[in-house]
Amino acid sequence: MKTLKDCFGHAVRLTDERRAHILEHPEMKDLGAEIERVLLNPQLVRRSLSDEAVRLFYEFYAQTIVGGKWLCVVVTDHCII
Repeated sequence: MKTLKDCFGHAVRLTDERRAHILEHPEMKDLGAEIERVLLNPQLVRRSLSDEAVRLFYEFYAQTIVGGKWLCVVVTDHCII
């Protein structure tokens, strides 16, 4: 398990299992390091409309293997989900 920091200074846990699951997605193949970067310096942070405890950290990538995409790192209870 790795502990990251978000832009608010909160510790955020990323388990090995969760990281492996995220990186299974083809569009995330070369973006593993971006998870930490987006937490620290997102373009946009939103609170989930359906769950007040969930924060959504966004960054837009103009060129990925599937074209322009938003990377959204979803955090609840100081864990990436």
